[in-house]
Amino acid sequence: MAAIQYLTVQDILWINLQVTGSPQDFRYADLEEATFYQYGYGGSTDLISQAARFLAGFMKKKPLTAGNQETAFLGCLAFLKLNGVDMEIKDWRSWTELVANGSAEAKDAIEKAAVHHESGDHEPPEVRHVLRDLMSEYAESVAAKVVAS
Repeated sequence: MAAIQYLTVQDILWINLQVTGSPQDFRYADLEEATFYQYGYGGSTDLISQAARFLAGFMKKKPLTAGNQETAFLGCLAFLKLNGVDMEIKDWRSWTELVANGSAEAKDAIEKAAVHHESGDHEPPEVRHVLRDLMSEYAESVAAKVVAS
């Protein structure tokens, strides 16, 4: 398995800025901890578990003043995509709400929606390209939810 690519705190803040439309206040220690949920214990080799931990942990920690659920969703998708896993999610709002309210375990929800790609000797995608692609796919509906909240 190739080395896992991770999102930085700055990547997470950029995602949040895109979905909220303005810089949000945040608790730095909580933001850093929520972002670092991407890492696993030990060798960090279970991508799906790490993505699930990030998704559920970020939504629970709520380190930002607005857009936490949307930022966690897009951050989770970006983390997976950077590491060769796309997600097929028809209704992202319902999907994230099931995880947020505990009706679905994050790992089960991710496993059901995950589309794995064969790993090859290709260069991993750049973080900004992945984030921009996801924002163009989800931006309108994600931003609309933040504004309505």
